Amino acid sequence: MKIAAQCTHGLALRLGYEKLFRMYKEAGFDGVDVSLGDMIHEDSPFNLDGYKEHAQNIRNIADSVGIKIHQTHAPFVYPLDKWETSPALMSILKRSIEISGILGAEVEVIHPYHHPEFLGHEDEIFVKNMEYYSALLPTARANNVKIGVENMFQNDPIRKTIVHDTCSRLCEFIKYIDTLNDEYAVACLDIGHIALLYQQDQPWDFIKGLGHDRLKSLHVHDNNFLTDQHQIPFQGKIDWFKVTKALGEIDYDGYFTYETLGHINACPDDFLPIHIRYMADVAKYLGSLVDNARTQKN
Repeated sequence: MKIAAQCTHGLALRLGYEKLFRMYKEAGFDGVDVSLGDMIHEDSPFNLDGYKEHAQNIRNIADSVGIKIHQTHAPFVYPLDKWETSPALMSILKRSIEISGILGAEVEVIHPYHHPEFLGHEDEIFVKNMEYYSALLPTARANNVKIGVENMFQNDPIRKTIVHDTCSRLCEFIKYIDTLNDEYAVACLDIGHIALLYQQDQPWDFIKGLGHDRLKSLHVHDNNFLTDQHQIPFQGKIDWFKVTKALGEIDYDGYFTYETLGHINACPDDFLPIHIRYMADVAKYLGSLVDNARTQKN
């Protein structure tokens, strides 16, 4: 199974793309997920006139190192509850898809439309999300980049608890993908988000319920069921043996992609290679469990 790690703009600025990509490659990663989150800033290189050349340069670096930019993450700090009145948001998202195509990404993860109060607004949110993603799909098809719809959660500011949000229920997640009914709309399952809402019972149920044809992308990280910690697997409470078994049973053919950058950002430069090798070793082990489960199924 192919394994991958996330690359943020901040980490790339700190190390440079070539050094960072090479570090991941030497540790044993097959791919990287490049974050486009800095596009929320007007002066981002991705927002300037030379954005195509900038993206192509990053792609060339990855190709020279021998690592695949298999996935990207769209900017998401915008007020998505007002996306339809924000032409700039849609313009930036469409450009981010174009950039993902230049980078060679197979999937760009794009957060769904949000509402400050999810419960009681599910139908309204569903309609708006169908409009939202449908408006982006032509750009996705034109650039041969699949849109990864991600399952979300919210924090109740009054009760200080984790509560449901868009696609946090399996039946709703399936409804989103099936209603869009487009090969360029796939599911990105954030395993940590599921664990926050369901603890030990549900990540594998989501994997099996989404199945091979819908599930094409992952955000892999662990937590204590209380906060969105983005820990490396086995540092929280998620049962990774059940997760990998379910992935193998549905013949998941995407990358096993970490979203655990807090740990990397905290490491001094001379320790980074050691930490990244540890991350890769854990991912390789879990990937082997997926492959074993796939073989046993067949």
